[in-house]
Parts: sequence; C-alpha cells; structure tokens
Amino acid sequence: MRIPRNRDPERLRFTVSSARTVRLPHIPDAQPLLPWPLAALGGGLLAGLAGSLLVAGVVMVAWLSALAIALPTALRFAAQVWLLAHGGELEVGAEAVTLVPLGLTIVNGLICASVGGFAYRQGRQARPAAEGRVRRLLLLGSIGMVSAGYIVFAVILAWTVSGAAAILRPALGALVVSAAGSAVGAGMAAGLRPAHVRPDWLGRGVRGAGAGTLGLVAASAIVLATGTVLGEPRIAALEAGLRFDTGGVVVWSLVVLAYLPNLLGWAAAWLLGAGFTVGTGSLVSLSTTELGMLPAVPVFGVLPPAGAADPWLLAWLSLGAAAAVLAGVASVRAGRTGPLGALAAGGAAGLLTAIAYLAWVASSRGGLGSLRMAAIGPRLLEALVLGVPILLFGSVLAAMVTWFVRRRGPAA
Repeated sequence: MRIPRNRDPERLRFTVSSARTVRLPHIPDAQPLLPWPLAALGGGLLAGLAGSLLVAGVVMVAWLSALAIALPTALRFAAQVWLLAHGGELEVGAEAVTLVPLGLTIVNGLICASVGGFAYRQGRQARPAAEGRVRRLLLLGSIGMVSAGYIVFAVILAWTVSGAAAILRPALGALVVSAAGSAVGAGMAAGLRPAHVRPDWLGRGVRGAGAGTLGLVAASAIVLATGTVLGEPRIAALEAGLRFDTGGVVVWSLVVLAYLPNLLGWAAAWLLGAGFTVGTGSLVSLSTTELGMLPAVPVFGVLPPAGAADPWLLAWLSLGAAAAVLAGVASVRAGRTGPLGALAAGGAAGLLTAIAYLAWVASSRGGLGSLRMAAIGPRLLEALVLGVPILLFGSVLAAMVTWFVRRRGPAA
C-alpha cells in the first residue's frame, strides 16, 4: 500500500534573477594557413592594394568614355582618389580637392577589419593554448602589424604619385583607418563586446552611445531625404545639364555614395543648430540660408532657397534631441543600477555620442578647389557650443527619467 507523502511547496525555491547568453569566440582546431606575422603584415599590404584596385576599377569605367586620356594619367588619378580617402589631395587640373570621401574611407576600414580578424585567428590557431597576457599580445600585435603593412602601402603609393612632400597626411590617415578597422575586426574575433567594458557604468555608456549615434545617423538621413524630395526639380535640372552617358551615371552614383557620409554629417550639423558653409560668406542653418555662386554639382540642389528660414524649422532640433534621448534610455534600460550609476551611464553615453558627432562633422569638412570653395562643411565651433550640450544634457536627463520610471515600476 502506497503511503502518501506530504510535500512542502515552500521547502525548496528556485529564483532566476537574470539570464545572459555568453558567446565565446570560436577558434577552429586547425593549423593556420599562414604564419601569424605574415598574415598580419601581408594582410595590411593586401588591404591597401585591394582598396586601390577597387578605386581603379571605377576609374576605368569612366576612362572608357574618355579614351583620349592616357592610361597612366587615369591610373594616377585613381591612386590620388585612394589617397584622398586617407586625407591626401586630389589634383583636378589646377585645383586641389581635399574633401575626403568618407564612404570610401569606411569601405577601406571594413577591409582592414576583415584582415585584422583573419590575422588574429591565424595567431590563435598557432597558439591554441594561449590565455591571458599572451592573448592580449596577439590582439595588439595583430592590430599593430596590420596597421604597419597598410601604412607602408600608403607611403609607397603617395611617394610614387606625388613625391616625398605629400607622404605625411596619407600616412596619418592610413594609420587611423587601419588601426580602427583592424581593432574592430581583431576585437570581434577575440570575442570582445561592448558589454565586456568595465566598470559597468562605462559599458552602459558605450551601449548608449552606439544607440545615440545610430539615432543621429537616422535623423540626419531623414533631413537629407526631405531635402532631396523638396529639391528634386533643381537636382534633375543640374543632372540634365551634365549630360551623363550610361558609364557616367554609374560613376556619378558611386561618387554620391562615397560622399553620402559627408552629406549626412552636414545634415547632422544643420539638425543640431551648427549649420554648414558651402563657400566663403555662405551659411545654411535652421535660421537662415545665405548662398553665393555654386558649382553645377547636382547634390547642391538639396540646399534650401536663400533667405530667412521659417521659424517652424527650429522644430527640427527636437529630432536631434531625440538621438540624445535614445542614448540615455539605452544606457540604463537593461539590468539594474542605482541613481549614481544611471547618472554616470547617461553622462558617458551623451559624452561619447557628442565625441562621435564632433569627429563626424570635422572629418566631413574639406575643400573643392581654391578661393571661395577652399573650405566647406560644418562649422566646428558652433557644433561644439550648440550640439554637444544638446547631446550631453539630453542623454543625462533621459537616463535619469528612465531610471526613475523603472524604479517605480515594480512598486506599481
């Protein structure tokens, strides 16, 4: 006969406070394809070569429509375009273009990221038992050697095309692009993520800054798309005047994509009140638009008509502030933290978003020739005075409000 058992449901209790999925980096159990130094240094050289060949291919498409130009001249032009993406100068007749195509810069950075990840994996496969300090040395060594190979390629190309006097700027640009790109690639291959940043408030700030920066990019895209729709008749008229053939349309489309991050940076400066210039004595801002003589470039058809702006345009500032709010909310939304932690996380998110904004608008400046068009792009002082406080204080306020609402949530 079965004897019933008295079970106390309160005797044993399991509580799950949090659950987190941890992804460990997967390093295949196989021999490396190449020795680690060769993979890193050679990969850096090949990354530079791959980016330059990509540019040369686009230039060759344009050259097919202008066969009267000598092939060496076209190849030299392609090399200068690649160097321009790293801070060099592009000679167009008697003029010098210094406006960096940030889209092409980003593409080269992505190439370096893939090479940095490959180099780190080769080093890990050669040392499968490496831990701690050795793994950190592999990470830093991969970044350093990929950057060294990339810089060597940039220096050789600049020396060949423009001489020894034109080496410094492309070399510095190549250092920034390759170091940032290979650090991202090698860090991801090593399993590093923003959530691993310590202390906790700083890791939260990094996550919030990522969300805020993406929000600012999205807001700038809305501004640029709105301007494109409103200025479509002017853009179409300017494009018709250039009379592109099929190859010209393809090349022009790629040029616009290469400068799209620059245009978004200009839109971000306009959105946060700083505004930008398109030549000496000009200004495009939320309050006014002052334009002079402009080159027949179709993208300039996006610019608003000259004159005092409608006061309702100031409402666009709320869209810029929304990016700051997004950064603050994202910094404290996950997990639990105290009021000081929320304050620090929101401040870090806002500050990092502001730094990303300043770096973005500063790198989108440059020149399209001499005299009046020698300096165009966002106004840096105004971006610092107007944009940074909006991003910083907006993020802090949003973080504290979010923390307060979440704190009262369980009690309600």
